[in-house]
Order: sequence, then structure tokens, then C-alpha cells
Amino acid sequence: MRYMVVIEKSPRNYGASSPDVTGGVGIGKTLGEVTQSVREGIGYALEEFVERGEPLPEPTSWAIDVNGYAVPITKTPNGYRAEPPDLPFIVAAADTRKRVESLVRETIETYLAWHCKRPPEPTAQIVYLDVEAPQPVSA
Repeated sequence: MRYMVVIEKSPRNYGASSPDVTGGVGIGKTLGEVTQSVREGIGYALEEFVERGEPLPEPTSWAIDVNGYAVPITKTPNGYRAEPPDLPFIVAAADTRKRVESLVRETIETYLAWHCKRPPEPTAQIVYLDVEAPQPVSA
């Protein structure tokens, strides 16, 4: 399965998570390390789903780029939600994919144009990882 992963840089390392897989997280000192760590984290989380007899989570998240900022968008029970990690005070929610993308673009562009003399440097990035789905163990 292919899952979207948000990688964020901190002063000492990188952290990563997949909005689609609860528990699909990882950390590392380099991009390579964090990518491997989050791939393993997603794999372990998927194994837990299988062990509990639950269906594997479907990949439903995607990302867009707005002026250099990575913006992950997740499907929610009531529609869609966009939250750029580098601009945590900006959130957009809407009932359609097209509308949430439009709202978050407009909000970020307005913020950068009117309220921000020195915008924060974009540090978050989005990757899509292929993770082999575990198979149920037959008794």
C-alpha cells in the first residue's frame, strides 16, 4: 500500500508520521533514517491491525504545495482538513476536496501577502511510501 508521510525537521533530528496510519511514526537524524524508521513504524502499525482482525487503513491523504509549503490534506468523517506543518495556525476544512484546496491556498497566500514580513522557512516535506501490507495469519 502507498501511504503519504509528513516529514518535519527539528533542530536535532527529523520526525515523520502518516495521517492515515495511527501509530505510523518514525524519527531519525537524517532523511534516510527517518524514512526507514517511519516505513517500519507503518509496517508495525499495520501488523497490529491484522492481529486485531481489523481492516487495514486505506490511504486517503494527499498533499499540495502552496508557495513552497507542503500542505497535507486528510479525509475526515465530515469532509477534508488541511493543516500545513510549517504554518500551524492555518487550518482549512471543507466538504469537498476542491474546496479545501482552494481555502488553504487562499488562506496561506493572504497570510503571506498581508501579515508576514519574514515568513517561516518551509521545513516540512511530503513523501509517499510503499509499504507491504501484512497478510492475516491463518490458524
